[in-house]
Amino acid sequence: MMGVKKQGPFDESQAQPCVIYARYSSHAQRDASIEQQVADCEEYAQRNGLRVVKIYADRHLTGKNDKRPQFQQMLKDAAHGHWSYVLCWKLDRFARNRYDSATYKYRLKKHGIRVIYAKESIPDGPEGILLESVLEGSAEYYSANLSQNIKRGMRYNALACKVNNGSMPFGYCKGPDGRFAIYEPEAEVVREIFRKVSKGTPFVDIANSLNGRGIHTKRGGLWGKNSFHAILHNEAYIGVYHYSDVRVEGGMPAIIDKALFLEVEQRLKTKKNPQGRHRENGDYMLTGKLFCGLCGSPMIGVAGTSRSGELYFYYSCNKRRVERACKKRHVRRDWIERLVVQAALDHILQPEVIQWVADSVMAYQERAGNSSVLAGLRDDLSENQKATENVMKAIEAGIITVTTKGRLMELEAEASRIRDAICLEEASLTHIERDFIVYWMEQFRGGNVESAEFRRKVIDSFVNAVYLWDDHIRIAFNYSGKGSAVDMDIIMETEAESFAGPGCSCNAPGTPPKHTNPNSEMGSDLCVFSSSDRH
Repeated sequence: MMGVKKQGPFDESQAQPCVIYARYSSHAQRDASIEQQVADCEEYAQRNGLRVVKIYADRHLTGKNDKRPQFQQMLKDAAHGHWSYVLCWKLDRFARNRYDSATYKYRLKKHGIRVIYAKESIPDGPEGILLESVLEGSAEYYSANLSQNIKRGMRYNALACKVNNGSMPFGYCKGPDGRFAIYEPEAEVVREIFRKVSKGTPFVDIANSLNGRGIHTKRGGLWGKNSFHAILHNEAYIGVYHYSDVRVEGGMPAIIDKALFLEVEQRLKTKKNPQGRHRENGDYMLTGKLFCGLCGSPMIGVAGTSRSGELYFYYSCNKRRVERACKKRHVRRDWIERLVVQAALDHILQPEVIQWVADSVMAYQERAGNSSVLAGLRDDLSENQKATENVMKAIEAGIITVTTKGRLMELEAEASRIRDAICLEEASLTHIERDFIVYWMEQFRGGNVESAEFRRKVIDSFVNAVYLWDDHIRIAFNYSGKGSAVDMDIIMETEAESFAGPGCSCNAPGTPPKHTNPNSEMGSDLCVFSSSDRH
């Protein structure tokens, strides 16, 4: 994997984890195009407090479909929740088919992962973001029946304790009867892991031992201190088959005995921070959208612990945090996110705004339908038809040679390829009716602002950027034209108001506790850690 380039006082241990996805389709392009995408993404990551943990790259593969090995591997890896963002160079690197783009972004969001872009602050136009949100809802709605049929078949398999779709637990393989079978080379590794953990061996030592002997994880990678969570809590190893709401004790062959499993469970409960720092509720919905009004720098999610041990979450100006070069005060995460969501609802859900947005999205769809790619393909087909007519006139005039026959066959084959390309391009231009857009926006009226899922949906769908000063806020929405931004005066919750008692203390790894006066600026006394620390 390519490493993150270090610039200035960048603290990688405190950055939020992300992966880079890069792609190019033409054999005529230089391989350096992948390298350039990665370099630009790494630079963006450092500017925005992100830590690149893996790079996925597909070479010579089109983005018009999802038949891309590294892309599919990224989607599988996302289910394990080891990172928070997929960073692409531009929108079309992720997908050229807008329906696929919406579908796969929706899948990633269910794992708490967002797709962001290094070179496009407003991907595919503001109305495109709204349309993408509508497509996600539409795709979910229309896939309900298909989902039910698939679930019915998987439940039938589960009742028979057969292998369903999904990752195979380490130590098992699919037997000839379709049920789980023990794969002994891996099963012995599982037994070794449980034995060593029961004796108090640190995770990092277990990982080093396995890597040193050339033993790889199920996905063929190296072991790390976070590689053991799924194994140590998986009841499959004591013979419990589990799929959805189906749980069958003895439904699959056991690899370890129950006494050892329970012993390890108890050790993990009593051992302090066995897998690294645990962070509850550490998700920052405005990451990548919230900016300091004073200096324009991104505001990064940080956290601080009060003297009583209570955890508080903030957004902090990255320039102040890294360079101490800005006076923007920290702001409580929950307060600012609720403020932005309520402001968006109050502004967006006005009848005239809903109609305006619907008009804008319809106009966007019409522009997309007349895209330069589609227009170019239609021009190519028209030229092809003219050339074919000329050859046919020559044949009708009696000029029948090997050359004219060969030329006619070439033109017919070319016309077939162009028509296929036009069909693919038109299929990607999913059309949403105006009434559905209005209906989709109206359904936000009944949402609960206290619901984290609802707040995320509002922010992802409507909010493009937020600029925050200490006394006012500017919110830019995901559509262009009149009323696409709102300015508000605010009375900000101060840092001091956030802490009960005489002060707060934050324990950063490897440093003694720090104490602050609630009447002073907290500055360096905040613990900063990323969303990857939660399990």
